[in-house]
Amino acid sequence: MGTQFGLTYLPFAVMEHEKLIEKQAKARGIGDVQVKWLRSAGGNVMNDALLSGDLDFVATGFPSFLVLWARGKGKFDIKALSSYGTTPLMLLTRDPNVKSIADFSNKNRIAVPAVKSSIQAILIQMAAEKQFGRFDKLDELTISRSHPDAAAALLSGVGEVDSHFSAPPYQYQELDRPGVRLVTTSNEIFGGPLSNGVLYLTTKFHDANPKTIAAVNAALREALELISRDKRRALEMYLAVSGDKISVEEALRTVSDQNTIFDAVPRGTMRYAEFMKRTGGVALAPKDWKEIFFVEAHDLPGN
Repeated sequence: MGTQFGLTYLPFAVMEHEKLIEKQAKARGIGDVQVKWLRSAGGNVMNDALLSGDLDFVATGFPSFLVLWARGKGKFDIKALSSYGTTPLMLLTRDPNVKSIADFSNKNRIAVPAVKSSIQAILIQMAAEKQFGRFDKLDELTISRSHPDAAAALLSGVGEVDSHFSAPPYQYQELDRPGVRLVTTSNEIFGGPLSNGVLYLTTKFHDANPKTIAAVNAALREALELISRDKRRALEMYLAVSGDKISVEEALRTVSDQNTIFDAVPRGTMRYAEFMKRTGGVALAPKDWKEIFFVEAHDLPGN
């Protein structure tokens, strides 16, 4: 199982801590299953690991998934099993001259999980198109960094990274530092909620392992239900698994946000796909969101 860093991946931390995949697998007669968890800085790294067979499942932002889906169409087909939540993301800076997207210049460097292929990178392109009429106007300012590394760089006050399109819990730690300010949010740019990402895998693995797929899907749904019932307990699990040096109260700032939803519903996938197709990020886009999701998600009110 491949995931990334940050509280947007809370459901997977709960799955790991509570051994929910192992539990659901045993309930389906598979027996004892060993689950290995790998955390990477960006979806591009995990895409390579998925294709090489080092990962069976990948959870990351929709753009990285769509790039691989389009690239593999008819060759190594992949689809998504589920989404896993919606959390507003913040674009932050320590540059006192940057108060809006319009103020970024060549002297700024904006850290994102993966240049041109992460949620944050595509959001910057959407904002740039709206502001400048050119979607790639700010691409040369972006630089790939994991969220922990980007947060450390921003808070250090030195070095080339002076801005970070962040994610919880790091964005709140950064925003608490004097001199760091909010430029915009994902909700402002997108005009509404969008999914943090999707859990995806190859069609070959999906079709060959129906009981394993059912176990993983059930484990994710169980984790999402647990978060809804008891956010504090879920966050204690996240901190135990992640090792993040924050308190439960700090983490609660994220899950208590009215725009934060942990559920399986895919949100904003078609808008992302259409934007990436129009701007050349992918060669093709799906005609409907269900085209890129396995049947296990088709009962959800996605878009």
